[in-house]
Amino acid sequence: MADTPQTRIRVPAVEKIGLAIALFIALILVGIALFSLFVDLILKFNIYGIMVDLIVSGIGILLAYFSIRIYKKSAYYESLVNTAFDRGIYERLEPVLRKVAETHVEMESVEGRLNKIDRMVQTLIEEHVKRGSSHIGYPQTAGAGAGAETGAGAGAGEAIAPGTSVGFIAKVILLTVVSMSAFIIMVETSFGMAHLATLFLFILWWLLITSEYNVFDKNTAWLALFLPIILVPFSFMFLSITGILGLNNLLGIFYSCLALYAFLYYTWAVYETAGTLPLHMDYIRGSRSKSRSKIKKE
Repeated sequence: MADTPQTRIRVPAVEKIGLAIALFIALILVGIALFSLFVDLILKFNIYGIMVDLIVSGIGILLAYFSIRIYKKSAYYESLVNTAFDRGIYERLEPVLRKVAETHVEMESVEGRLNKIDRMVQTLIEEHVKRGSSHIGYPQTAGAGAGAETGAGAGAGEAIAPGTSVGFIAKVILLTVVSMSAFIIMVETSFGMAHLATLFLFILWWLLITSEYNVFDKNTAWLALFLPIILVPFSFMFLSITGILGLNNLLGIFYSCLALYAFLYYTWAVYETAGTLPLHMDYIRGSRSKSRSKIKKE
């Protein structure tokens, strides 16, 4: 049974303190009355004092009795009300509360999907505006040459993946040249720190893609950074020490992994920010789903 302290009944602390003070006063009265009774009976007999002592001691005993009885009743009613709440009201409300929690989780899921759809729509609008501006940039003059230029401009606009800028393509080409140059240098010179240089290239590609799509606040982005930091140096040194593969073969394998890593991370970044897949993957995925639906219908 779940604990719901905000709905339970508790005896107020002020009442508990009052009952404790009343009990303490009662004990003091009883103690004083008994001491006075002892004096009036043993040391100096006094019938009136004995009667007063008995009355005071009776009052003290009654006060202590009722203080304890009131506290027990309050504790009993508290336990009774809480038990009735747990067995009655809470058991009936529990399915409703569980349904509210499930609905909240479903609403969060729907909100995430709507955000992705919104990003996808925004990306499509931006791409449409870019394509429209590229068509406007070329004058519609008579002749095949103008049509060819317009087609080329539209083709160039469509060749860039959604959510990817021309500046990013230029940076990718430059970093690709740098990566291939580093690969050739390490192969030709048998560079001793090849594992660190390869890791540095992984980090450069991560920085390029992450800064372009501004996904520094995503946990997946940081996971994509820590994985090569952990795996690349260890795997490189382990395979080098065991002598399973030569340095050139190792470099070829790790550079293939670097290309796959950059492509997969770029695909995730585009999908996360633009809500679509690059290089017409959405079209391929859509055509596959359509073909599957046709097969199911048949």
